[in-house]
Amino acid sequence: MKWLFLTLLLINLGLFMLIYPQQQVGERSTMLADVGELKLASEEETATATDEPGRVETDELVAYADETAEPALEEPVNDTSVVQQQSQQTTRPEASPVEETVAETPTPPPVAEPPEEVSVRCAMLGYVDTRSAAEEISVRMRALGFKPELQSESRNEQAGYWVLIPQQSSRREAVNIAKKLEESGVSDLWRFTSGKLVHAISLGLFRDEIRAADRKREIDALGFDSVIQPRYREKTNYWLSYQTGNSAVLSDQDWAGLVRDFPKLVRKEIECQ
Repeated sequence: MKWLFLTLLLINLGLFMLIYPQQQVGERSTMLADVGELKLASEEETATATDEPGRVETDELVAYADETAEPALEEPVNDTSVVQQQSQQTTRPEASPVEETVAETPTPPPVAEPPEEVSVRCAMLGYVDTRSAAEEISVRMRALGFKPELQSESRNEQAGYWVLIPQQSSRREAVNIAKKLEESGVSDLWRFTSGKLVHAISLGLFRDEIRAADRKREIDALGFDSVIQPRYREKTNYWLSYQTGNSAVLSDQDWAGLVRDFPKLVRKEIECQ
């Protein structure tokens, strides 16, 4: 292995000694090729002295250059317009005044007006004594655009005045008093056999309290003790409730027509429920 390395080293040295001198000679030849033709200094001086045409050409070129350069040496003409123009060019232009800009206040968007509130109120029509009358009024109100609600109310209502012989403790006593009244000429009577007035004797029912008082005095004059007692009965009243303030309108003419057909009809406002 060692001998092989030495052999290769010797071969490389030999090749280097053969190739390197040839490269140096080639580089010198290329450097000298750009220099051009070389002359001695003495030959150059004799050539410039004997070469008259070249000298003449040089003198002519110098003279022509002097002639063309003379106008540049003349003094400039004092032209006021030129001076003013140069001064305007050299003067720094004044800065234009900055216009003050005022920020425009943005126009607020139009505010949408809230829809007009409709005042809703409630009213009632009544009272009527029968359901059929209330239903007829309801139909006529619906034809006018209303939506009435039928309502009813039952209550005790005074229907007149009784002239009575008060209640007796037994049926026998009530029968005996009734016979005595008939014997005295009182024919308009009847006896209660049940209810709250059982064993009492009725001597007449009067709408007017004055007439009831006259009857009482007549019976008392015959020697009997009578009393006046109000008569009550359960009565159902019907009425209609509806809302106002909508598109439906109850005109004076429509109201007059209802009152003509139902004289006791009353219209008034009530609280909405």
